[in-house]
Amino acid sequence: MSANGNNKRDDQGPLEKGEEKRFRSNNYNNRNNYNNKNDNNKHENNEKESIFNEPEIKSMFQSFSKKLDEDNDRRERIVKSSRDITIASKRVISLLQRAVWEDTQEILKQSKQNLQPIYNLFGNIIKELDQQEYWKFQKAFTNGVQEYIEAISFQYYIEFGSLISLDSILIPIKEALGLDNLGQFNISIDDYALGICDLSGELMRYSTGCVTVGKYDECFKICDFIRSMSSGFKKCHLNKDISSKMNTMEESLKKIEKLCFSIRIRKSEFPDQQIKVGVNDMIE
Repeated sequence: MSANGNNKRDDQGPLEKGEEKRFRSNNYNNRNNYNNKNDNNKHENNEKESIFNEPEIKSMFQSFSKKLDEDNDRRERIVKSSRDITIASKRVISLLQRAVWEDTQEILKQSKQNLQPIYNLFGNIIKELDQQEYWKFQKAFTNGVQEYIEAISFQYYIEFGSLISLDSILIPIKEALGLDNLGQFNISIDDYALGICDLSGELMRYSTGCVTVGKYDECFKICDFIRSMSSGFKKCHLNKDISSKMNTMEESLKKIEKLCFSIRIRKSEFPDQQIKVGVNDMIE
């Protein structure tokens, strides 16, 4: 309706008598449709409320809620254990780096003793995964597993000069916990590969220490070892995470190769003398 009391359409003149009748009829129908729609919505809402008020439905959703709360609590406990594994593994790695300057066998003995608390933490995770779905909680402890693999593979290289296998990583956990199997717990191939990629960074730092004390042959061994690791990874189909860590491995390899190149240059310059190469002497 317009301000002067005449029925009008938007931006048009006054309505004719027949048009005014149709206009009012349409408005009436629209209001009826709107009211009917609201009534239908109220009816549907009432039906939903009655369904959710049924004891069986309420009991089912309460069980869902309880299960989610239990899973969240379990995940938090696993994350806590994984975080403690990461911290303990980093301490083992720092200890192993001292093998350059101190007695290697004594360092290895001490590092193996320091792994025992890590095995106990893995025992906590194994208990949490009992009768649970492995992949539901795998992301909660993957960081701790990778750090542990980096530590034990570093220890294995210092002791044997080779790459540790996945089975050799799992066996000490079983033996330390007195278990025939690890239940639902396992170490995925991806976690193994990611942990091994991190090993290259520790070996790069270890080779730098070897240079400072004149253990030049060890630098060449480490260089060959990481180069063979890199070549092996390049033959595999790599996911995004491993490809990213492969870039870090390549950077570590380049630094070790520069160290080895500097050693070769100094030896060629002074073949009959005892050479001394420092980190600052690397050839760019």
